[in-house]
Amino acid sequence: MVRPLEDVRILDLTSGPAGGIATMILADFGAEVLMIERPGIDPMMALPASRMWRRGKRSLPLDLSTTAGLATLDDLCAGADVLICNWRYAALERKRLDYASLHARHPHLILCHISGYGSQGPRADYPGYEHLVAASTGRMRLFSGLADRSGPGFSALQVGVHACAQSAATGILAALLEQGADGEGRLVETSMLQGMLPHELAGMIGAQFPEIFGDLIPAVPPAVIEPPIPSLFYHPAQTSDGRWVQFGNLLPHLFDNFLLVTELIDVLADPDYDQGQMMLPQEKQEAFRERMLLRIQERTAEEWMAACVADGGVVATAHQTTQQAIADPDIVANGHVIDRQDGGKQLGPVARLTRTPGDPGDEAAPDDCWADLWRNTPRSAPGRSNDGQLPLAGIRVLEIATIIAAPLAASYLADMGAEVIKVEPIGGDPFRGLLRGLGSAKVNAGKRSLSIDLKSETGRQIVLALIKDADVLIHNFRPGVPERLGIGYAQVEQINPDIVYMQANGYGPDGPGAQRPSTHPIPGAAMGGVLFQMGERVPEALLEIDDLRLWTRRLMHANEVNPDPNTSLVITTSTLLGLVARQRTGQGQQILVDMFGANAYANSDDFLTFPGKPNRAMPDAELLGLSATYRLYHCTGDEWVFLAMTNEKEYRLFVDVLTGAGMQAPALEVLQAGGQTATDVLETLFAGNDSAFWENLLASAGVGCVRANAITPREFWLTDPQSIALGLTAETEHPLWGTYLRHGRQVLFDGGGQRLGPPPVAGQHNAEVLLEQGFDEEQIASLIADGVLWSEAY
Repeated sequence: MVRPLEDVRILDLTSGPAGGIATMILADFGAEVLMIERPGIDPMMALPASRMWRRGKRSLPLDLSTTAGLATLDDLCAGADVLICNWRYAALERKRLDYASLHARHPHLILCHISGYGSQGPRADYPGYEHLVAASTGRMRLFSGLADRSGPGFSALQVGVHACAQSAATGILAALLEQGADGEGRLVETSMLQGMLPHELAGMIGAQFPEIFGDLIPAVPPAVIEPPIPSLFYHPAQTSDGRWVQFGNLLPHLFDNFLLVTELIDVLADPDYDQGQMMLPQEKQEAFRERMLLRIQERTAEEWMAACVADGGVVATAHQTTQQAIADPDIVANGHVIDRQDGGKQLGPVARLTRTPGDPGDEAAPDDCWADLWRNTPRSAPGRSNDGQLPLAGIRVLEIATIIAAPLAASYLADMGAEVIKVEPIGGDPFRGLLRGLGSAKVNAGKRSLSIDLKSETGRQIVLALIKDADVLIHNFRPGVPERLGIGYAQVEQINPDIVYMQANGYGPDGPGAQRPSTHPIPGAAMGGVLFQMGERVPEALLEIDDLRLWTRRLMHANEVNPDPNTSLVITTSTLLGLVARQRTGQGQQILVDMFGANAYANSDDFLTFPGKPNRAMPDAELLGLSATYRLYHCTGDEWVFLAMTNEKEYRLFVDVLTGAGMQAPALEVLQAGGQTATDVLETLFAGNDSAFWENLLASAGVGCVRANAITPREFWLTDPQSIALGLTAETEHPLWGTYLRHGRQVLFDGGGQRLGPPPVAGQHNAEVLLEQGFDEEQIASLIADGVLWSEAY
């Protein structure tokens, strides 16, 4: 079996899940990953998922505090292709392991540096815990109102870890692709902070155009955020057996199917019903909502799901825990779980590469030969430089996809230098019609747009001509649809056998859900993210209508937009796997990714079983956090901080800092014991000062404590010094709205990159693309007249 990363050598100096998952992905596809294990006990090894992210790797004990240890590491660097590390950059510089020093000694070596807050800026040396970063960026403000208290809510799902891991793998793969057989190494950087950026979809852009979006995005964010009332088409509901079902019928035809199945179709006859927006006037809307919720309470979850599945066109799923999701029929059928030697189960490979599949290895083992081999076979000096180009320069991507997940992935490829042409239907991607195009502006940045009738023979031939010259095709059709359009893999392979054909959909092609539609709330509910956010505490007794309304608001708010970006990141990684496989094997191939599998990866901390596995740590009933030393605390002035300490070293530092400031510190034994006693002591302590005081005192000294409700996400990305220092926004020009700051890159190469591109309006580049294909202006005008081409500008 061909493995696309065979003979790629990776030195892994990371600790924890972000680096661990990144290198697990690479090891699953053949890379030799040698983990450097320093003396002492790594507290991250206590995490249940550590046995999964260490699979297929080997470990080498090495004391990097000694001259001999550093010399051994340097010898290994000479024979390695990649060094990945999550040390703070100042520590790398002290050990001469920073990029400038490494590149001078080993110009072939790719250095991937991952961090909490980035390698520069005022927070660069803060501890890099996921939830500290979430609090700093305002993410925890988004979860207020989910418990019976005021203030921010603990953001349970580790979206930053997921994004950081995928981005690190993506960046390494992109650097390997650009390097080829004789290129020089380069610096690849990503961070937990950048991992929060995919989940900012509209507010940051809308806030910059108050004259256009002021009614959607208030100029002054509300001090208290209450869970909004769900849209009728995106609604959780309780069934007669007390379970909860999530509906996600985003488009009118899908909602019509829902109305048929639930026997509520008579609403279409109401002259006040807006079928395009799926809305009624406010008074009628709430009356219909009550009717709809009570209707769902008439049957069990199993009965409703059977009816939805039988219809085939209703977007719905029952809520599950992550442990229940491991046995989900679609997860199992599509290879997203694998059996292990200990009788347990783990996540399968991140994607299905049909010609060069992943093959996860056994549990990590001590190294018995790699280190010697690498030291004795150093890599050759590079024969060429990268000239500062982005690594995907020269790669052409054709995207035939809609809404968020696949389009956002294509935008990430554009950010790394690829040329991306978005093929849209007549009238444009339906996502353009939602939120007046705000979300569409985010997910389509950096592309050109061709709006064409793919169902016409002329349109199909134009698209096939583009496919013939493409390196990558990305689509998100359900199985069977591409074949009917003439762009199925077997058809495309005939004209372009080298193409990397990325097929991304909801459930995957092989399970019972293969032909069913899906939208972002479905994997959020089905893979356990929603119940995790709620601490797996949801009402089971049947609720009366007022409580039913409250809990539907809470569950929908807990099911935030993260499943789509979670999937985008996996599509990006998997596309790069395909490109590297093509470069190393000479083969194009079909690659299969789905939202269920991608969001299983986002739940990687609990997406495994083994004998004796402890239960997932759950947020407490007030959604403050996971323990006395890892949670939100209330301060003076109705402000909040998030405290993150997980080991004795951090407890001792906390005590020392407080004592040094002349304050009464909790006893070390109290912090070690945790529980209510520690909580009470810490609540009293933090109530004595405001959040700025605590962050300035503690975080600057290396203790994990940051303000948690000082800023909204959009304010953070636009104005915070840390965001500015890392260049996490970039100025661009929207063709209709004017100049604004768009989101920055998920991965930085050599510290920065060229200018980031704007989003197109639908069909903006019709003429440009067709002129490149050999059409003249008269032919293009004829295609417009015949309805084959369309643009917002016509």
